Amino acid sequence: MFEKSGFFRQVREINKKYATPKIKMTPMVKIALLLLRIYLIALVLLLGYKFFTLLSGGINGGMP
Repeated sequence: MFEKSGFFRQVREINKKYATPKIKMTPMVKIALLLLRIYLIALVLLLGYKFFTLLSGGINGGMP
């Protein structure tokens, strides 16, 4: 399907080109991105917890 050497060479070239960011970030932007990352991880963990409790029959084993 893909020419192996050519395809992977292109991917490596693209990865090398964008390996380092070209813009400077202020400390406030870095803090905001860190907080957003923590928030996203917390939401995913909460979603996983909710999914697990629904599968296991809820906190009380499905009893009201």
